[in-house]
Amino acid sequence: MPQLERRLAEALGSDRLARRMQVAAEVFLAKRGGDAAALRLEGGALLGVARVLATSPQAARLLATRPALLESIADCSAETASETLAQCKARLLEDEVALPAADLEAFLDELRLLRRSETLFVACLQLGGLVSFAEASAFLSALAENVVRRALFQAQVRTPLAEPLSVVGMGKIGGREFTYHSDLDLIFLQRGGAEAIALASRIGQRLVAYLSTMTGAGVAYEVDTRLRPSGGRGLLVASYASFAAYQERDAEVWEHLVLMRARPLAGDLPGAQDVLARTRERVLSRSGPPWEEVAKMRARVERERAEKDERAGRVAFKTGPGGLMDVDFLAAGALLERGGQRRAPEIPSNPAMLRSVIAGPLVERLLDAYSELRRVEAVLRWVAGRAIEVFDPKSEAFALSAELADSTDGVDGLAARIETCRATIRSAFQGVLSRGSIAALAA
Repeated sequence: MPQLERRLAEALGSDRLARRMQVAAEVFLAKRGGDAAALRLEGGALLGVARVLATSPQAARLLATRPALLESIADCSAETASETLAQCKARLLEDEVALPAADLEAFLDELRLLRRSETLFVACLQLGGLVSFAEASAFLSALAENVVRRALFQAQVRTPLAEPLSVVGMGKIGGREFTYHSDLDLIFLQRGGAEAIALASRIGQRLVAYLSTMTGAGVAYEVDTRLRPSGGRGLLVASYASFAAYQERDAEVWEHLVLMRARPLAGDLPGAQDVLARTRERVLSRSGPPWEEVAKMRARVERERAEKDERAGRVAFKTGPGGLMDVDFLAAGALLERGGQRRAPEIPSNPAMLRSVIAGPLVERLLDAYSELRRVEAVLRWVAGRAIEVFDPKSEAFALSAELADSTDGVDGLAARIETCRATIRSAFQGVLSRGSIAALAA
């Protein structure tokens, strides 16, 4: 066995993963096995690369063609990885596009390769234990924002606007809580009138296509625009005035919950931030405890998206009882109940929203369970190679996930951890619904 392959297998410490790596890493070992960077891999960097090679043939093929990426990974150690990742994240957030692309097809491939390469980089660091999942999630969020800004710049080159388009992120990207294979929930706002809105809609459509169209390099991100005021109907872009009027007069409780996590990503950032802040302030000044509606919505989601899977022995860790969605509802609902009395967080993550409203050991216990469930979700998604919200605890994929999640008790241990997290989250959720107030978490 070649030296590098032997070292990778030893780092894995798992026959199951080592067997998979022999197949998945064949191209990588053939092309990069003798590289100085590959031979420099050690510690967490070695483990991270080994785990990626064993669980993602696509990532293994990409790493085989990216010697500079391999060097960057090899340069990271337990002492330097967090700082390196923080610097990379800062560059992604600060990077400005200066020139239009000469070749659109090449530009689209470049976007996709940027997303894939940087995702592979952070996956190696996270799966190797060099950075936390929280650090990885913040980096993945910054990466997505960078790609959106680049795509918007190119999308509007051929359609100049008197007033710039605003791209607003909702949900996970709004709160910078991205994970592997997250999609982008986006809405588009613009200051102008009907003619300007029509032009801006063309740019919005172009931007969505730039991000989500399949090319030879894959897809940059799946994009969902159904959270806009008209849902799947009408123009893609809303004016600032019509968006504010809709939220204040016609929006339902679930739309106000979504509004709590809205954040401008690209384009007219000051304008979008201003209209969002003013709209939220007016909504919050009139809102009250949303928990009766939350209970109905959550029950419907469980019935339609989780019940069948749970009865069949699968685990709906997002939509089922005690799933991630419970925390989504608690965090946004807390702001609707008390938000008029508190300053909204600049980055509306679930932890930031909850902590802006209430504090105490129950809150921290809830957020610890939420953080752990998100970390496990990331591993499950990485192994699956796609976005998932349900897993089968008897599957090979779950067994692989248990190894990547460093479950000392294997599959049973990971399953038990997930259930403990879900029980903690559901207990907090039911406590708030029963009392009809987020104050239940102050006990």
